[in-house]
Amino acid sequence: MSQKEQNKVSLGRLIAPSRVLMADEYPGKKELIEALVQAVCRDCPQLDPAYVASQVLKREEGISTTLDTGLAIPHARLEELTDFAAAVAVLRRPIVPTAENELPIRVMFLFLSPAKPTFFQQHLQILSALAEKFKPEFIEELVSLKDAQEIAARLAR
Repeated sequence: MSQKEQNKVSLGRLIAPSRVLMADEYPGKKELIEALVQAVCRDCPQLDPAYVASQVLKREEGISTTLDTGLAIPHARLEELTDFAAAVAVLRRPIVPTAENELPIRVMFLFLSPAKPTFFQQHLQILSALAEKFKPEFIEELVSLKDAQEIAARLAR
């Protein structure tokens, strides 16, 4: 296995069924981010959910991470982490934008990474892999799945 393959992070490894949220609808982007932060923080006791949410929301204020495919990738780099952490929400009905420059959200992939420089290349690889994998057809497939187990298994492929 090459060094590049060894450094690659599997999206499936980041998402356990306990970190998959499914909903018919959600009140808004901020509330969904907060729910995903809670899902990650249950497994990462060193993280303070209020602090993590504030860091992710601050990052989102600068530049929205929602792509035109319906995928939102809110993310933050945190000193407290020693490995990557993530959670995903699949929405049967999209979150409708409240601001003129926002896009509808069908899937939200919350992504947290260690702030150490040695993790930055993998951080960029994960963002790129997400943008590549979550095409409209894949998002529709996820929306059609019945439960968190199926979604986690599909992400692992």
